[in-house]
Amino acid sequence: MGQIWLERLLRWNAKIQKLLVGRYARMDQLNITLLKGMLVLLLVNLFLPTMIAFWLAALLLLGLNYRFFSKRIYLRSNENTRYIVKMQKLKSKFDFSKEKLKARKTYTFFKCPNCKQQLRAPRGRGKIKVTCSTCKEQFNKTV
Repeated sequence: MGQIWLERLLRWNAKIQKLLVGRYARMDQLNITLLKGMLVLLLVNLFLPTMIAFWLAALLLLGLNYRFFSKRIYLRSNENTRYIVKMQKLKSKFDFSKEKLKARKTYTFFKCPNCKQQLRAPRGRGKIKVTCSTCKEQFNKTV
């Protein structure tokens, strides 16, 4: 009896592998984010009187399945790479804001008038001459 179930399981596994040949079939960062978003929307749907969150979760599930079963492997890989780059930029902005908040009592933050690079200088120095590290523009600033 146990041998029959094992054979059926192996045949089912072979059919799934045959289906996924030539497809993207990866749970990359973007797919994981889509899955987490879908689960959050389904939880939110429990507390909402409308079905809007449910239908949004269904759309996310469709997008997840489309990406997972897509035969355009390079496009899906590029989508994931662009997503990762955007998330890294967002994370670095968040980290910089956190650092600014932590150092707000000891430093003054300002932008270069030429290239808009964020710069900082110690507080209480009065009028100082600042050289931008990116464009080498020199300007005076009161800190």
